[in-house]
Amino acid sequence: MKIKIISLLLLVFALFGCNSFKKQIDIAKQREPKFKVELKSPKLSVGSVEAQLEKMFFGLKKVKVDVTYSPIEDALCLEFKRNTVTNYQFYNRSNRAAFLKALEKYLEDYDNRNLVNNKTTKKIYGSDEGYLIWKITRVSSQYHDNVDFSFGYLFKEKSPFFTITQGEAEFDDIFASTEAEKFKTNGEFQLFFTRAQAMDLAAYFDPEFLQKMTTTFSSGEIDSKINYEEY
Repeated sequence: MKIKIISLLLLVFALFGCNSFKKQIDIAKQREPKFKVELKSPKLSVGSVEAQLEKMFFGLKKVKVDVTYSPIEDALCLEFKRNTVTNYQFYNRSNRAAFLKALEKYLEDYDNRNLVNNKTTKKIYGSDEGYLIWKITRVSSQYHDNVDFSFGYLFKEKSPFFTITQGEAEFDDIFASTEAEKFKTNGEFQLFFTRAQAMDLAAYFDPEFLQKMTTTFSSGEIDSKINYEEY
């Protein structure tokens, strides 16, 4: 009799555990982003541009931004390191169009001397929701979230820089063992571009340029140039 009771209890606990795990999986699926890119997806190396990030206390520092294109997801990626965190900003077609429209407006305002020196202009040209992956180290876990990429400008040392503001990102790790480990965040910050740097980046956002890359990728002519991200 005792053996039957113990077996019954074990079965109940097993079913409860399975249901709990399934519930966690269902919650995770519900939180799947609308636009998503896998780091291990095939990528084409596009090039690189220079940009600036704010220093911890004052001023700007240059940073190299590597640009790749994932033809399967039709996503352009800006990869750069901020402090110890590597950020992968993914721009879909809508994001890229928003960037180009914002840059066109910025250049028009620049030429017409309509730019004003205040902190309210960093999102003046609009926002669009993209996708972000970030990693603390090359071998660490990767976190992801849908974030707003906002476009505008800010003055630094009397110079107006075109800016991309990466909105605050939050990853809810439902499998974390403690509440303290549950949420991983990546705070809001700006990428700063001179006019020349922004125009260099715009060349990679150009639809015709990316269409040519997609066509070449589809034809299989440059399979040897596909980069696969180690995981």
